Amino acid sequence: MAIETPATIFFIGAGPVALEAALYARYLGYHVEICEAGQVCEHVHHWSHVKMFSPFSMNHSPLGKAAIESHEPNHLFPATDEYITGAQWLASYLLPLSETDLLRPSIHTNSRVVSVSRTWSNKTDLTHDRAGDPFRVIVEQEKQQRVLTADIVIDTSGVYANPNPIGAGGIPAIGEKELVSDIKRSIPTIEQAHQLSGQQVAVIGAGHSAASTLITLSNAGANLTWITRGDHLPALQQIEDDPLAERVHILKKLQSLVANSEISVLPNCAIDTVKLSESESCQKYKLGIYETRKHAPQEEGDNELKLTWHSFDQIFGLTGYRTDSSIHQELQVHQCYATEGPIQLAASLLSQSRGNCLDLSIESRELLITTEPNYYQLGIKSYGRQSGFLFHTGLNQIVQLFQIIGDRDSLDIYQTFSG
Repeated sequence: MAIETPATIFFIGAGPVALEAALYARYLGYHVEICEAGQVCEHVHHWSHVKMFSPFSMNHSPLGKAAIESHEPNHLFPATDEYITGAQWLASYLLPLSETDLLRPSIHTNSRVVSVSRTWSNKTDLTHDRAGDPFRVIVEQEKQQRVLTADIVIDTSGVYANPNPIGAGGIPAIGEKELVSDIKRSIPTIEQAHQLSGQQVAVIGAGHSAASTLITLSNAGANLTWITRGDHLPALQQIEDDPLAERVHILKKLQSLVANSEISVLPNCAIDTVKLSESESCQKYKLGIYETRKHAPQEEGDNELKLTWHSFDQIFGLTGYRTDSSIHQELQVHQCYATEGPIQLAASLLSQSRGNCLDLSIESRELLITTEPNYYQLGIKSYGRQSGFLFHTGLNQIVQLFQIIGDRDSLDIYQTFSG
């Protein structure tokens, strides 16, 4: 059943996908409220110095571009095939989009969503008409809380605020909580990298962020050790006929650094402990690491792995992200046991090949439907702990979601503006 305008749609977070989805909703005539804990596109600001590995053509919508042009007809956009940095994305597209008439009045920054529940139904209520019960959203701003109600809630809060720990088994290593602010969790700027020139640096992780960090630090002259939970070789495998030129460039550069022994590699490792060094004459941090038997030498008759200690001046932990489920803990949301994403979408994504993020798809819009009526997750939050989300995927999600909300199979505003 369609939810007619001017119903209220509440967005958690004001990131790129939220801006696009809110614009789509406003264009259709829905009332929109957007609450963001920080500034608009907070997480993009954190990696603004990083070049994106997908071109601008995959990082904007025709509706968004039209909205900006209606404000500023002579606005200059990047070329469709240009690979831009996060800062360029903010300046040329995202921030101008947030300032358009359809969005600006709806965005509330420095407004943290504390919780989302129903007004009359508890989590344990199984017989109530949950779809007809308005959402109750608690928002905190300047230490004051207020209540908003909504017909639909769309969680686009992302995952970047919740990095995975570096410890074995996915839990914090011994001592990691005490040193949480010491361990770097993002790709360094060129200036930050040069401050580590000549120093011993550990980079933990096997994804795109780890690869970019290794390259940036290598260019700055750091002495690098690349630590991975599994074999490092899969992270070096190139996707056949990869259309993303920047991703190919990063991979080839990392392959070259490893092949020329400019990066030391420690694969198949489990990190047990991280602590400060007790000696002022050596590196600042020590990692206690278990290595699998085929990589760690064993004494005759010894069946137990040995804990080996490695010293570093700095540690980068780039081991992925996880969701914050505390916001919706009073809703009846069925999460995947592995990824913590919404169960239907998660099951579909897990059944698909994970070699290339471009191959992942949402085959049916029904996969966006959660077990809590009219509550949805979009953007990277919808992928949970699974990697491979692209902004372009988020745009496809938006079209599919509003086909559900409007109960119109043919609804596609992007196609209208692309014509």
